[in-house]
Amino acid sequence: MNIVLVDDHSLIRSGLRQALTDTEFKVVAEASSVQEGLAVLNTYKPEIALIDINLGSHSGIDLISKATTQKLNTKFVVLTMHDDLQTLESAKQAGAAAYVIKSAPIDQLIQTLNTVGAGTDKFIKAGSFQQTKILKDYQLTQREIEVLTYLPSGATAAAIGSLLFLTEATVKTHLATIYRKLGATNRAQAVSIALGDKLINQ
Repeated sequence: MNIVLVDDHSLIRSGLRQALTDTEFKVVAEASSVQEGLAVLNTYKPEIALIDINLGSHSGIDLISKATTQKLNTKFVVLTMHDDLQTLESAKQAGAAAYVIKSAPIDQLIQTLNTVGAGTDKFIKAGSFQQTKILKDYQLTQREIEVLTYLPSGATAAAIGSLLFLTEATVKTHLATIYRKLGATNRAQAVSIALGDKLINQ
């Protein structure tokens, strides 16, 4: 079964190609951008395309959306670091057949590819979505989660800013928003809520 790999990191593509060596999947082409992805999809017309979400300044979801309008008989499997339901739903609506988080075991990825290749009509998701429900409930952005991660260390707003390449004022704005979303009145309470609801690890 022919498969195309679309990821902007050559190291990831190489690893995937190696992992698929002894399977029924034959990697016929690779691409690192939406433009390249569309080109190889139209050239090789593979049964499956394994696509990352982050493709430089563009999104793999855009690639799937554009490819589905071209009526290709290709099934799209997303392989990504994003473990939030919002991104998953966007990929599903764009036309993806499966959504796999990169931390999932390679066997789970191959099993997903086999299931998709067999022609299932059921949308498949694989990997850990442990934080998804909590993040969705609190509606924290990825940047707010990054700022929140540094709070238990006692780092000042200025220190957090230097670590995240943000100004101190921007960090303080994020902190105010985080406190509001969590219903916390201070840093200690925010940390307590974040650790208790597993938004961050201690």
